[in-house]
Amino acid sequence: MQGEGIRHRWVVAYGTLRAPEVVEALLGRVVPTRSLRLDGWYPAALAGLDFPVLVADAGSSCTVELLGPLQDGEHDLIVEWEGAWYSSAVWELGGVRATVFLPDLDHPDLPERTGRWSYDLFRERDLPHRLAWMWD
Repeated sequence: MQGEGIRHRWVVAYGTLRAPEVVEALLGRVVPTRSLRLDGWYPAALAGLDFPVLVADAGSSCTVELLGPLQDGEHDLIVEWEGAWYSSAVWELGGVRATVFLPDLDHPDLPERTGRWSYDLFRERDLPHRLAWMWD
């Protein structure tokens, strides 16, 4: 729906927001997505957590989802969801300007990185718990 004052935005999802169920629980609707390959980056697992941080690495690549378009309020909810370890940047990706959330790798409260994060493993092992937590 378009209206006066409503801007549409896009978000680069590389972790839990790749799961349509998580996005729907957060925003209350299914949001269109488009899968893209992102070269030079990978999602890194964090000790004890079910979500990753995006880390630059010249030899890596990963799959991301381009979420959108989002309305302002939806974009704001995702910004709030991402939390204190992240700052946002705007990248040109897939023909649109999209917000990507990059971690402050020097943040004192950021847990240790434990290797590559797996979306498939998240879906298999952690998604039901994540959704139960979100619905509570």
